Amino acid sequence: MKKIVLFIALITQCLPAQSIQGTFPQAKNTEIVVKGFEGFDEKELTKTTTDSLGNFTLAYPKTYKGAALLQIQNTSSVIVLLNHENFEMQWDNFQDFNTLKFINSFENDAFAKGIIINQEAEQKLAGLRYLLPLYKKSQTNENWLQNEINTQEKAFEVFINKLPKSSYVKEYLAFRKFLGDVQLTQERYKEINRVKQHELTFTKIDFANDVLWYSGLLKEIISSYYQMLELYQDKEIITKKSIEANNVWLKTLENQTIKQQEVAEFCFTMLEKKGLIKASEQIALSMLNKDNCQLTDKQTNLFEQYRKLAIGKTAPNIVFENILERTKSKDLKSLSSKYKLVVFGASWCPNCQTDYPSLVGKYKKLK
Repeated sequence: MKKIVLFIALITQCLPAQSIQGTFPQAKNTEIVVKGFEGFDEKELTKTTTDSLGNFTLAYPKTYKGAALLQIQNTSSVIVLLNHENFEMQWDNFQDFNTLKFINSFENDAFAKGIIINQEAEQKLAGLRYLLPLYKKSQTNENWLQNEINTQEKAFEVFINKLPKSSYVKEYLAFRKFLGDVQLTQERYKEINRVKQHELTFTKIDFANDVLWYSGLLKEIISSYYQMLELYQDKEIITKKSIEANNVWLKTLENQTIKQQEVAEFCFTMLEKKGLIKASEQIALSMLNKDNCQLTDKQTNLFEQYRKLAIGKTAPNIVFENILERTKSKDLKSLSSKYKLVVFGASWCPNCQTDYPSLVGKYKKLK
């Protein structure tokens, strides 16, 4: 028996422990929680409580490879990358990220360095692009500025290309870069040429990629990208571009049924709220027509409305409630009118309140 126990103990010691150790002097006797990501969801990976000096040890699952949110109760939070590393953290001042240090973590050091390189390049590019038109008459200065712009535009790409293929941070930084660029275009530049560049990049995204799935960026990338498409302003163009975007993730996730259904539900709901009915209808019909579709009841109810209410289909019957006594009809089908108008509204909707009186006027006219 002693030999067996000793053998198990030796095996346990040989297994690589995955832990985060550190000191947060500002968080004494404080709970720390680490949450991982999976698609659109967060899940708790581990938690602990710091001692009286702010020291802590967190053991995270060996199976998890991705970004995680380290939350310090009622104080602050920070993104950390987990990829089978044992590392240490030191954060002396939660108000100053420059005091955050990682020890023995290639992933997190590269992450921090990549963010700095990208931020510095964006700051320089803003100034260089402003100066470029001012030196049109000076060929030498104009050439220098253009060369410097080209250098800064490639600085981040040069950095991530040097990172090992086995690292998580390599692809993670690329996704963060894309997200940041899309948000900059939407908020600051609003240039259609930039939008078209992002469209090309979007077509190359593999939405089945586990790096993206466990990054915590999936929701932001999708919502920011579709929001950016509104810079086209023309609703027909926006609808067309949204359908093209739908086709990208529908294609890359065609063999990942569960993931595809999650993205479909999110995008369907988002596009409906934007009033892009044709784009949301495309998602609904694509999912309903799949042979290997295993939709939840919620998803089925969401998508079925488009198939049931498609042009040429018989409208579902609607039973009237609180109907006026003078009206004999009890449901939609029993109305004898050749044409029937069904209006849906809500008491909290301001437009419903203003539009209803005009409908009464239309009724008097059309009878």
